[in-house]
Amino acid sequence: MLSPADLLTSEESDVRWRLAVRDRLVSMDLQVTGPVKRFGSAEELDLGDLLITDWVCPQVEGTRGRNEVRQDDDALLLLAASAGQQNIETSDESVILRPGAVLIMSTRTTGRFVIPDHLAKRTVRVPMSALSPFDAGGGAPGCLLLDTTQNPLANLLHGFLMSMDRHIGRMSAAEVEGARNALLVLIAGMIRASRPHIGDDEFLHLLRRRLEDWIIDHLAGGPVRVADLAAAHSVSPRTVHRAFASTGDTVGAVIRMHRLAAARGDLVNTNLCIAAIAHRWGFCDASHFGREFRREFSLSPGDYREAHGCA
Repeated sequence: MLSPADLLTSEESDVRWRLAVRDRLVSMDLQVTGPVKRFGSAEELDLGDLLITDWVCPQVEGTRGRNEVRQDDDALLLLAASAGQQNIETSDESVILRPGAVLIMSTRTTGRFVIPDHLAKRTVRVPMSALSPFDAGGGAPGCLLLDTTQNPLANLLHGFLMSMDRHIGRMSAAEVEGARNALLVLIAGMIRASRPHIGDDEFLHLLRRRLEDWIIDHLAGGPVRVADLAAAHSVSPRTVHRAFASTGDTVGAVIRMHRLAAARGDLVNTNLCIAAIAHRWGFCDASHFGREFRREFSLSPGDYREAHGCA
């Protein structure tokens, strides 16, 4: 728990709240708007690299612009409310998060949110490297709101997410890894099922999935070049770039995510030394691997293995 409030001054509580929002969700400018000028509380329920947080929020407003987006790594945010509501306005649409809905957003999304009254919600911050081994049909959606009464998969995901606190404390490391992967399968499946495919976009989305499958199959074989991707699929290099741009990605970013995801899997599930893992998945050396891994997971490979390893 990031408080109890009775052990902290109001200033200390506010600082902790702002840091928690930055570290466990995204960078944004926050302002309390209600009569009680205090931020709320947050409790951590992580599954490995999936940052799961229970929030109790007062009346508050937040804005997120291009400067804030540039401060954060690419990730996916999953939100589910248990009480109250949160109004979200992006450049493309406005949605309202209420109990019984699931909201998925990309950390690339700018906008404004308002909590008009008390809100309780559970959030998950998913690094894109964690989602990359699972077929979501492309990158994270900018803003996707699904009603659990109308969408069976969203209902299943919501039930899984909201019941996890009853089990996490009793799980072994291997069980935590299994629950993590099950949650990612549900998230990826829900995103994939929600994607519209029409006209030229359909071709690009299908091509992107095939290109990504090829990348995964050839990660351990050395450098993955755009020219090789293009030749293997009988398309031009420009079309390869267009396929990834159709979901807001780049070839290099996708390759990096898959290399990190594969290396993370070895750290958690094998006893291979860190240098061997770095070499296996195409990093220049253990130092380069360590820098990239820490940037994505905020821990060194050794510390991550110590915290989450199953082998």
